[in-house]
Amino acid sequence: MKKLALFISVICHPIIIPIIAVISYFYLFPDFFQKSIVYAKVLATSILTIFIPIVFLFIMKSMRLISSFRLPSYNERKLPLLFFLVLDLLIINYIFDIYNYKHLFYFFWALLFSGIICFLGLLFKFKVSLHTLGLSSLSFFMIYLSYNFELSLSLYISVLILSLGIVSSMRLYLKAHTLVEVVVGILLGLATQLLIPLLFIYKM
Repeated sequence: MKKLALFISVICHPIIIPIIAVISYFYLFPDFFQKSIVYAKVLATSILTIFIPIVFLFIMKSMRLISSFRLPSYNERKLPLLFFLVLDLLIINYIFDIYNYKHLFYFFWALLFSGIICFLGLLFKFKVSLHTLGLSSLSFFMIYLSYNFELSLSLYISVLILSLGIVSSMRLYLKAHTLVEVVVGILLGLATQLLIPLLFIYKM
């Protein structure tokens, strides 16, 4: 059972959530953008959210700044999370602007805001579950797209919510988080994906 829980935690790792959101968005709206632009955006996002973070973690591991890739302690999570926030800012400023990629712009701003809250939580010895945060963010992003564009995405949303439930259970089984940390991750993902678009719309 433990091996299954670890496997599920790996395949649903928060590091892959951004690229899933980007690919899903372009898949749902294939006629809105040129294919060459889509490929470039997907590649750039993959490099910034998957390749570079993995290399960064390997460097940290080789320098003994972290004991495990699971980042079990509060202190071990701080630097990787800050690094992710910097990469997120790069994506917001150079890859997905608000004029041409509004919905992805909102998505990454929500991730940035939730990441900042997670970092502040670490300062107070509170470790928000990034697994549930990522999946809940992606789930509400799909709900948002479904509502905004009147798309029938019930199957996709159902799979994501089911995955969220399974991953939450696995994180608790592995004792990687407390129930409160798991629930806060879910609520934080939902809240930021809801509020950030509203804040930008209200501001504009």
